[in-house]
Amino acid sequence: MSESDRQLALVTGGTYGLGLALSRHLLAAGYDVLACGRTPARLEAARADVPALRVTQADITDTADLDRLCTEVLRTGKPLDLLVNNAGVSFACDYTNDTTLSQNLARAEIETNFAAPVELTRRFLWMRREQGWEERSATIANIGTPGALFPLEPNPLYSASKAGFHMFTMGLRRQLAETPVTVVEIYPPLLDTGLAPDMSLPGKEQFGAEAIDRFARFSVKGILAGEPDIYPAEIDFIADLVPRTEAVADKINAFVRRADGWEKDVVGRQAPANR
Repeated sequence: MSESDRQLALVTGGTYGLGLALSRHLLAAGYDVLACGRTPARLEAARADVPALRVTQADITDTADLDRLCTEVLRTGKPLDLLVNNAGVSFACDYTNDTTLSQNLARAEIETNFAAPVELTRRFLWMRREQGWEERSATIANIGTPGALFPLEPNPLYSASKAGFHMFTMGLRRQLAETPVTVVEIYPPLLDTGLAPDMSLPGKEQFGAEAIDRFARFSVKGILAGEPDIYPAEIDFIADLVPRTEAVADKINAFVRRADGWEKDVVGRQAPANR
């Protein structure tokens, strides 16, 4: 496959852990991959480990970095056909403990796990419209978590932020159902990716590099196959819980609609700084 024939994928948090493994397998599947990350040392390590990988430093919670990231996508001269919203953070917290009560750590999780990927998704879809890519097939792959489906007591903020992103993913899939854009949600099993060093996980040593690579390969196969939900057999309870939510959503959405002229109302109610 020639360089010009390779489709372009953007992977956030793509220079470490699951993101790097996904980037590697996407390259093997024929994609040209742009991976972004915040840490210079990890960027350099990823570049050395996977020379074919394009890497760029970007904090997806920073508006200026998002501007630059979108510019870098356009500079490749290729349409962006796959967006993988993988970047995430997790901090153990206890609302009876001084560490949690004395520091504002919630904002980082909410912005990284929810607000930033929602904004990047908006920019991706707007870029498709501006650049005339809307007739092309494309995929948005969102990295979720089983913890979005139930509360994790050691870190309710991680569950809450990912639950919000899960609901956004389900709603987005409905809105894009009649377009060429496929929306995929990926539910990793227990993996020692370095995401939560402050969490004690049973058998953590069993879920390192080999397990991460195996799940990344499994996920890329699912993305290429257009599967809407990707999860391994060991967390197959998702096959029961998610369809139940979808069934309830079908009933509710039959009665809920946007009002006529909603665009003008939404713009009018925004704060001046957001206009």
